[in-house]
Amino acid sequence: MRFKTKKFTYNLTAQAVDSVSEEVSFFLKGIKAQRKNIISARLTVEELLLKLMDKFGDETEFVFTESNFFGKPYITLSYSGEQFNPLESEVDDEFGSYSGAIIRSSYYTPSYSYVKGINTLTIRFSEKQFNPIFKLIIAIASALAVSMLRFVLPSDVILYIEDSVLKPLYNTFLGLMTTVEIPLVFLSVGCGIIGIGDSSVFGKIGRKMVLRFVGVIFMMSTFAGIVFSFVFTSFGKNAQARFSLKSGVEMLLKLIPQNLVEPIIDGNTMQVVLMAVFVGIAIVVLGDKTKVLSSIMNEGNTVIVYITSILSKLLPFFIFIILLNNIWDGNLHLFADMWKPICAFALMMMFLLSLYLIYVSLKEKVSIVILVKKTLPNFLISLGTSSSVAANGECSQSLNKRMGVKKRFVDFGQPVGGVIFMPSTAINFLVCALYMATYYKVDVSLLWFVVAIILCSFVAVATPPVPGGAIAAYTIIFSQLGLPVEAVTTVVALDIVFDFIATAFDGVFLQLELVRQADKHAMLNVEKLRADI
Repeated sequence: MRFKTKKFTYNLTAQAVDSVSEEVSFFLKGIKAQRKNIISARLTVEELLLKLMDKFGDETEFVFTESNFFGKPYITLSYSGEQFNPLESEVDDEFGSYSGAIIRSSYYTPSYSYVKGINTLTIRFSEKQFNPIFKLIIAIASALAVSMLRFVLPSDVILYIEDSVLKPLYNTFLGLMTTVEIPLVFLSVGCGIIGIGDSSVFGKIGRKMVLRFVGVIFMMSTFAGIVFSFVFTSFGKNAQARFSLKSGVEMLLKLIPQNLVEPIIDGNTMQVVLMAVFVGIAIVVLGDKTKVLSSIMNEGNTVIVYITSILSKLLPFFIFIILLNNIWDGNLHLFADMWKPICAFALMMMFLLSLYLIYVSLKEKVSIVILVKKTLPNFLISLGTSSSVAANGECSQSLNKRMGVKKRFVDFGQPVGGVIFMPSTAINFLVCALYMATYYKVDVSLLWFVVAIILCSFVAVATPPVPGGAIAAYTIIFSQLGLPVEAVTTVVALDIVFDFIATAFDGVFLQLELVRQADKHAMLNVEKLRADI
């Protein structure tokens, strides 16, 4: 759609608030936004304008603008006067204020600036996402269609296209993702540590919630990893014999970087994670003395996430190149065998979800059938769209209206958990790593196994849930575990299938986990939870 920049000047009155709200609705309908996103954005704009009225009165003039930047739609509210940021809110001593930024990042992202006496609020909107399964189908169909050229063109021409076009494009794209992977992990982990340690970001309940999220992820990943190790690989006598106290100490010492530059140059993810943890802890301990550095890291993290999302738009083309290259080289056997880790992953998630349903049922004394009824809509929406954002409304309504979790707890826990609590994603990474280790005959020692669990869990928490984030995640994990680059290309081509499964199960796990945590903090209406629908 072609955008036209429009500007409107108003005084801060109730009538102006209504007019701007209507204009926001028309604008978002024009870019074919979903109805729930239109309502949510409209309410956000109304709330911001009402805050401005409370601060400046109803005679203050402001300018409303709607436009786009490189196809990205956005609106702005500009007003003169003293510096005032209506996005800031009072910190909740129990929860903290972290959830606000996460909620905004799901579809629209407000930001604030103050330059030369002008306050500017900018709200950028995400583009309407094409269903990822259709992207995969188009990429596969295109690769199959173009591969027919092999029967028309001479073999030397096919070889020339492979060597001069396909492989350079493939290497360039993979190089771009490798370039952003190290800063992505460092900034994500570092900012996470800063957030957990900062009382203005995570309050008492917020810290407990995050730590429990992380603990459950490690527990589930460990269990799944043990099961998968018997299915796809084994430690074997030789691998066990090579594992000694000395080799274990040496491997642990290798995690400590010799300098600040070496881990970045070598792409040593574990060293980068360790550096990020130490830097994050140091910033938390020093407090206000490092406020500028903390702000720079958070802003840098926003930039890296944005760059990753831009690169992700090339993912269908990348999959097309991988498939076409493998078809011409006759290397499709690995793709054909990928049903094994996909089925193993799906079965493991069904088993773990069954255990979790039984656990919550026993703890809360509620029927499993009722729990299934109340979580099933969220599961089906996530499974059908491969988008946790699409299921946000159903998840929130189900938790509050049907499962009895207080709205205050849902408003904080749902967005935080949507970013941090992804046990299915961690297990997804782990099953792919173990399967590829078996396929490429990589030695799997006990220490390799432990590092794999820690790394997959850390990366699942640290990698933002943005399109393209999985490519960086697989690259990080596989390179650290000694798996070849070819393994990354195979998994990335089929990651959409894994993502559909992981997104659906993560959504239900989050609902059940928030029910348990809400009960621990006396924020659960047990009678409503036990009531049938």
